[in-house]
Amino acid sequence: MAEKPDIPEAPPADPITESALAKIQAGVDGAVVASETAGRHPWIEVTPASIRAVSLLLRDDPDLRMDCCHLISGVDWPGSGKDGDDVGEMEVVYHLCSYTVKPDAEYKKRAVKNDPWIAIKVRVPRDKPEVPTVMDIWTGADWHERETYDLVGIVFTGRDELRRILLPEDWPGHPLQKDWAYPASYHGVPIIPPEGL
Repeated sequence: MAEKPDIPEAPPADPITESALAKIQAGVDGAVVASETAGRHPWIEVTPASIRAVSLLLRDDPDLRMDCCHLISGVDWPGSGKDGDDVGEMEVVYHLCSYTVKPDAEYKKRAVKNDPWIAIKVRVPRDKPEVPTVMDIWTGADWHERETYDLVGIVFTGRDELRRILLPEDWPGHPLQKDWAYPASYHGVPIIPPEGL
């Protein structure tokens, strides 16, 4: 008789992400779009309109105290482009952590992921990639929002100023968009793409 193969157990849910999910569902009506609480990269997706309320809740909740916006990144998900009916989406991912609340030793033993952070996602249409700013909630979000705007083209509304941070202000387009093409030159200087001519 053949031996049954070992079937790995499903990864356990991350207690910090689970707690955040429950608090968001209870505290911000209709905010949660989807979630994945297990594995090494758990996340919670919320509506763009709720990102500020969710951010304030996660920052101010005494059990979570997500007092640091460690990183904001942007992802371009272009659509099929067939007949203009599917323009695609852009996604903003907020990586939040707490310097105030430290996980206990028991969490560190059983958690699949290494650190007590939370990933919050927001998706917006690719043809109008606008998300409210969280810069006034976490001051450190300023540079992250500017980089995400600069490279991916996501506009953070409600800020006094949104300028590029890495590229010149008149640089053509946003280089991390999937359909971006290298310009032949910039101010008369030829540009050689990384793959060469």
